[in-house]
Amino acid sequence: MRLLALPLLLLLACAGDDERNEALLLLDRYGHLEQPTLAARKAALSDFRELALRTERVRDVQTRCGAMHAALVEAEEATEAARRATNLAEGEPALTRSAAALEEVERLRPACDQGLASLRAHHER
Repeated sequence: MRLLALPLLLLLACAGDDERNEALLLLDRYGHLEQPTLAARKAALSDFRELALRTERVRDVQTRCGAMHAALVEAEEATEAARRATNLAEGEPALTRSAAALEEVERLRPACDQGLASLRAHHER
């Protein structure tokens, strides 16, 4: 009976490691989202959002933070479009999009920050 229990215990221990490994990978990739250029940020965001994660809690943080950073990218793209505009009629819609994206960032930020804090508290040692 003890011989049968050992593989089960090992399996359960490894299952707990899955979340930790995924959490550490996600936290690492989250750190790569701060890039000097918009193109680099977009590429890092794509990598972050495409991580194939299996654990629900880590996927939830990925979804929340990915949405927040997508809104940041949208705000930056819209701001750039407004800068390139040659007149108010061209620039105003872009500024409106930028403002809306920044409002979305503010709405999404608390959930992202809380999720990251939770992963760090449970998995970084």
